[in-house]
Amino acid sequence: MQTIYLDVLLIESLYINYVLLRAAAKLTHTPLRMLRCLIAAAGGSLFSLMIFLPPLPILIQLLCKCAAAAITVLAAFGWQRHQFLRQCGCFFCASFLLAGLMLAVSELTGSGFSAWGNSYCYLHLSLFQLVLFTAIAYFTLHLWRILRNRHSGGDRYEVIVRLKEKTAIFPGLADTGNRLCDPFSGDPVIVCSADALSALLGETPVESLCGYRLIPCATVTAQGLMPLFRPDEVVIRRLPDGTHRRTDAMIGIGGTQNSAIFHPDIIGCGRTF
Repeated sequence: MQTIYLDVLLIESLYINYVLLRAAAKLTHTPLRMLRCLIAAAGGSLFSLMIFLPPLPILIQLLCKCAAAAITVLAAFGWQRHQFLRQCGCFFCASFLLAGLMLAVSELTGSGFSAWGNSYCYLHLSLFQLVLFTAIAYFTLHLWRILRNRHSGGDRYEVIVRLKEKTAIFPGLADTGNRLCDPFSGDPVIVCSADALSALLGETPVESLCGYRLIPCATVTAQGLMPLFRPDEVVIRRLPDGTHRRTDAMIGIGGTQNSAIFHPDIIGCGRTF
């Protein structure tokens, strides 16, 4: 019979929940404060105590797992009707990937690596090993993103924005410095100047557009509020190969540039067609 230490179980669960919530926030472009993430991860770690219960039926385990994920995501992000299912889905996907990795490593290293009970896992790892493995995974992902951005740095883009019966095409600029997200929906923001949008908006007041709101925006030289609106459709086209990608993004009005500035991650989270 394997020994499970309560304090180690709770610390591991808190740590893993924190990483999973951060992954869900990154995938859904949802702002998440560190303190709130820690509190939600700590609350979610309490569900890991189910490992001490007698084996439950699979259906009960599944219902408890879904409830635990929903409560943890709700505590971290709050109730956002349009984003809640996406956040839960990303949280589940990250959890499934981690569980699959743990099972694979457990099979390769022997039965003493982990203990399972009611769909919860206890890892026989020191805190140093857990942090080390996470740091290696984070460094690998960060290196991959750097290489990907360098590879696509010479690409040219067009951003196609449709608003009712009007369509405008802007030169696209992939810029990692644009980390703006709508705080309500979590959708990324593509920044265009008022002059560039004039042909698209015409005489229509920005305040009357769908999703209009103001969000705080800071640049190197100034701080202020940026108006946002939600167009009917946004498509990003890569000019070298003609790949089209539709994305859920909002348009922010700011600057004096002729191009539409977007974060490179938008290219990876849209739908190719």
